Amino acid sequence: MPQKEKILLTISWYIGLTAFVGGWLIFLTWTACRYFFAFDFFLFEIVGFWWMVVFTWLCLLALGLLFIYVLINRKYLHKKMLYSALMILINIPSVLYILDAQSRISHLVFVKLANHSGKEFEQLILQGKKKSWKLEGLSKGSTLIFNYDPDFFIADARSYSEPDSLKLIFQYHGKNDTLDFPEIDLGSCHMLILDKKLKLHSVVQ
Repeated sequence: MPQKEKILLTISWYIGLTAFVGGWLIFLTWTACRYFFAFDFFLFEIVGFWWMVVFTWLCLLALGLLFIYVLINRKYLHKKMLYSALMILINIPSVLYILDAQSRISHLVFVKLANHSGKEFEQLILQGKKKSWKLEGLSKGSTLIFNYDPDFFIADARSYSEPDSLKLIFQYHGKNDTLDFPEIDLGSCHMLILDKKLKLHSVVQ
């Protein structure tokens, strides 16, 4: 016997699927912009927040529609009902993971360093009072994108990086050049240019 009100099942499935796929696309795009380009796509944070809020209510609606569909067709249960339920409920662990990952990423600082000095550097080291981070080499005319995790404290329900006097050490031909590294807000993306006089300049992206 054909199922009744199949549109309820279809709507439930597509709400769950759209919430899952759309949420991951937003999160992965935001993450890729930071790790690969040191670029803060702030619009995606806003879109991601409202996506989560809107689809929380839509998924509750989808569960309600699915429940009604199951009641109507309780004598003719089938696997598509289970698949639809799983498609909706999988958004719960998905959202929890994304929120946790977003929090961890927001405690990093992302930097794009452009080398306009005309020199080749074998290795860079970012040195702080308590921590240091070994970075890759930097050839002339190239750009290095890196991130680091400064110590932080929480105040007013927000995270702030601990005050530190960071130094960026350039190693080349057995020599070291040490430059003051600018203080960068926790969770932000920043671009720096190393000029021919071996000075660092901040650039607004």
